[in-house]
Amino acid sequence: MKSIEELVAREMVRATAETLSITEKGRTALEPYRVRRAIILAAGFGSRMMPATADRPKPMVRVNGVRIIDTLLDSLTAVGIREITIIGGYQFEKLKELQEKYPYVKLIENKEYAVTNNISSALLSFDALHDGCYFCEADLYITNPRIITKYQYASNILGSYSLETDDWSFKMADGYLTDYRKGNTYCYNYYGISYWTPEDCEKLKQDFAEVYQDPNGGKDYFWEFIPFVLRKDRYRVEIRPCRKQDIMEIDNYYELAQLDAGYR
Repeated sequence: MKSIEELVAREMVRATAETLSITEKGRTALEPYRVRRAIILAAGFGSRMMPATADRPKPMVRVNGVRIIDTLLDSLTAVGIREITIIGGYQFEKLKELQEKYPYVKLIENKEYAVTNNISSALLSFDALHDGCYFCEADLYITNPRIITKYQYASNILGSYSLETDDWSFKMADGYLTDYRKGNTYCYNYYGISYWTPEDCEKLKQDFAEVYQDPNGGKDYFWEFIPFVLRKDRYRVEIRPCRKQDIMEIDNYYELAQLDAGYR
């Protein structure tokens, strides 16, 4: 309540008995924290979704008539984000169909996607990785678009609380992400939607480039291993809680068929 009173006194918020609204002065103060760009990694093969991915990348598979990646793009667009870069690989030409609906999307082809892990796609994102941005994986079916917000204040990643999981997860210590690994208890499930501050964007570019050049398997890393494991001491990443029902991870063809009877 004290914070609201302070904002009212500074004319950033207008309060009545029934409503609370932000003023033009308040919007101006928020402007430095507005997110304007997003990077989406969409180069993978999606072998566990065969035969649905036989002629298209996994994010272009339709679920009940809607392409998986459209749920993310619509969520980004809804909060005014238009600087969107998609890094593709497998069936790259199919991704060009997106520009009919989203003409502002920039596409970059990763020709090494089949012989490296997704760190190679992260390297191709450097022109867009600056001044704060969302960094997203493309195969998440968003059921609650409100998980993409217009303003961000700290580097963070989405996670839903779980008593136990055999999937990728992390814990929280002193308010920040820790213990990123596969399989855990009393933890947060990993979702590949994160935000990085301008300062951390520059760190990521440096760290991605250096790790990729490591002759001892640098090209085999998932991008998230760099800030969460290999060079975790350089980052303080918050966990932004979401609900399990906010995002559907469709891992294989069986799960796809359960959601869309047309694949049965």
